[in-house]
Amino acid sequence: MAMKKVLFLCGSPRRKQSASLCTAKYLARFLDFDYEFLDVAKAKLSTDPGEAEPAFLKIVEKMQTADAVVWTFGAWLLFVSVQMQYLLDKLFEQGYDFSGKVAAAVMTSVRVHDDFILDRVRFVSEQLGFGYAGDVSAVGNPFFGYVEDEEMTEDSCRILAGQLNRALTDGYVPARYYPPVERRFLSSTHRGPGFAVDDQPASKTGDKTILVLTGNRVSEDAANASIIESIQRYSRNSVEVIELQDRHVGPCVGCYLCDFNGDGVCVLKDEYEAIKQRLHQADGIVYVGTCASGMVDCHLKAFLDRGWGIAHRPTLKGKYGFVIATGGGPLEAEAGWYLQFVLNKFGTRCIAALTQSAADGPAFAASVRRTVEDLDRALDEKWQIADRFGIRGTNWTFRDLAATSGASLRADYGFYKEHRMFDAPSPGGLNALMRLLFKSRKLERRLVVVNRERVARAREQRLAAHLQHGRLGQGKEIPS
Repeated sequence: MAMKKVLFLCGSPRRKQSASLCTAKYLARFLDFDYEFLDVAKAKLSTDPGEAEPAFLKIVEKMQTADAVVWTFGAWLLFVSVQMQYLLDKLFEQGYDFSGKVAAAVMTSVRVHDDFILDRVRFVSEQLGFGYAGDVSAVGNPFFGYVEDEEMTEDSCRILAGQLNRALTDGYVPARYYPPVERRFLSSTHRGPGFAVDDQPASKTGDKTILVLTGNRVSEDAANASIIESIQRYSRNSVEVIELQDRHVGPCVGCYLCDFNGDGVCVLKDEYEAIKQRLHQADGIVYVGTCASGMVDCHLKAFLDRGWGIAHRPTLKGKYGFVIATGGGPLEAEAGWYLQFVLNKFGTRCIAALTQSAADGPAFAASVRRTVEDLDRALDEKWQIADRFGIRGTNWTFRDLAATSGASLRADYGFYKEHRMFDAPSPGGLNALMRLLFKSRKLERRLVVVNRERVARAREQRLAAHLQHGRLGQGKEIPS
């Protein structure tokens, strides 16, 4: 058998404690080829897509010498973590191609929009030249790795391992699902064109504030500059602009302390909390995102990733806004949907999602103006806009997660209880007792250790049962 290799690219900032790594390690036990785990988060790649620093080149070398790559990550606000997106942005900007190789994905989440996320990962993989072999989606837990439906998760891992084994043995590369897209639309440095903003300005008669968040420096992005000039010119209200590229907002590290501590405050000491406060003080909110790696630019994505607490506890209710995606040509529609979903999930009513490339310059400029005027009207008239099913379903999922895991998700549980968002009184019995017991940090740590041991024993018992009629893979782990 030819010596082939499988490379697991691990993008979770939780690193060795990540549920996705736990799931991938289970899958690896059934590979017939040697495999290696590479920690992308540890590499601390720069946000500059054109920089080829040594850590990036090391990852590229590993990818080039591997025969299959398995993207291993937790779901971070409907995509990979921004630490992994730094890698994707560099690969697209610097023109790398991995044709002839196979890719797969192992993702952990609470199964919210799994299909959308994994579809985006398949799209990105194929644009990089990979044939996409399949994926595993598992429910992740910060303490215990994959949880719920454990038997099906483990069988899914064995199935995907078998698909990789057969593909590598036969030299099989799956056919593409997505047609190729011009690389420039996938690059974060491809910006949309500016447009004329020359109509008469509106009189500043409003008493509201509109906060515009953009990932790029306005001075370096003609499209963003024209959009923001339009908002400032045509709104009757005051407009504040935050250029995230020049603000110190680091990536989320997945510590969960904003939830475990109960106060919802991020423990990282940078500018995130100050900007979050401005979001809560503003009346209108606008996201302007440049497309990158098939989603949005990493500066805006990093900020949105940090909004775990707002996504789980939609505290921006009563506000209105809109979103605009630029620079991505045919990819703008997906980015626009993504930004619209996030804005709505944070609690803000999104009145419009605009894309620049789908219309000619004058039509887009007119739509921006009309949307700005509609935002003013929405703020004055308090438009009533019902949540669509996607937002309702996600809110129900997070509500149920808070109800059943209130012992550890203190902030979520407190928010949903305070706002009477449970359809019925929260589950009693064992969960009520656990919430009471978990008021002791010492007892909490002890219970976590005991439960970890129980989970590990159950996994080994299931594996032993499988081995009565199955087998482990012949591959060995290659030390990084």
